[in-house]
Amino acid sequence: MPSTLDEPVVEVRSHDYAEPYAPFDAPEPAAGRLPRLPAMSPVPIYVGVAVALAGFVLIAFAWSKVAGIADNVALQLPYLVSGGLTGLGLVMVGVTIVNIAAKRRDTQLRQQQTELLADALRELRNALDLGPR
Repeated sequence: MPSTLDEPVVEVRSHDYAEPYAPFDAPEPAAGRLPRLPAMSPVPIYVGVAVALAGFVLIAFAWSKVAGIADNVALQLPYLVSGGLTGLGLVMVGVTIVNIAAKRRDTQLRQQQTELLADALRELRNALDLGPR
């Protein structure tokens, strides 16, 4: 039964630690295009919350108008369609904006942690290479 000392040594070459691939680094914006916000920016989260809040306000407004017209369903329908469904759409768009912003932020943090781990592994490899033989 071979021990761990009898196992072959795995060599790590310097080109194995090339610069990490960054899939979310945006290229320079073309002429006429707006630049992207950084992934760590809180602005998209605030915008998403504001859009969702506007949707809830619109739903509440439509509900108050429909509740005031309890007798006639034909008069309630325009409020339901224009206020309720539009408000529901705004809530869904706002939640989607927050979700995408949170995923971008998590991806950026994970990428930074991966780079820190790669740096620590490089330092460990260098320390092991310089150690006594």
